[in-house]
Amino acid sequence: MKFAEGCARSGVEPPLAADGGLPASPPARERDPYEVLDDLMVVVEALCPRWPPRETFKAEGVWLL
Repeated sequence: MKFAEGCARSGVEPPLAADGGLPASPPARERDPYEVLDDLMVVVEALCPRWPPRETFKAEGVWLL
C-alpha cells in the first residue's frame, strides 16, 4: 500500500486505522439481548400489524427435495 507508506513517512495517520477511531472497550450490555429483540419486534409489529396479502401456492408439479 504505497499511500499508507507515504503517510508513515510524512507523519500523517493513514485514513483507515485498526481500531476505526473507536475506543477498544467491549460494548456495554445493560439489557438482555432477547429483551431488546422483543422490543424491536413490538415496534415492527406496530408499524405493520398484519402480513400483506399474497397468493397461495398451487399444488402442481413435483415438490421433491
